[in-house]
Amino acid sequence: MSRKEAVLLVSRALAIIQFVTAVLDATYLPEWFVSLHRHERLIATVGISETHEFGRSYDQVGIAFLFGRIAILLTLTLVFWNCGPWFERALLPKRENEDGSA
Repeated sequence: MSRKEAVLLVSRALAIIQFVTAVLDATYLPEWFVSLHRHERLIATVGISETHEFGRSYDQVGIAFLFGRIAILLTLTLVFWNCGPWFERALLPKRENEDGSA
């Protein structure tokens, strides 16, 4: 296996890991949305209270960060899947005694 093939294999494996992590993070979205809906419903029926306001704000921040994390993971998936020469140099730098001959 050549150096280029090894780097491609490792970068594709990292891309798959990032994608699976993004999908797993997406499975938490329904829980956050149900919790946010519950707090919104309590505020609408009971009235606004400090506890319900905190719960709603907490859920909104949690959802925003979850979407951000998913976006970052999907961006990393694309970067690792389409690895270029710069990624090859970063992942597997040449040793000092290599002169570039195969």
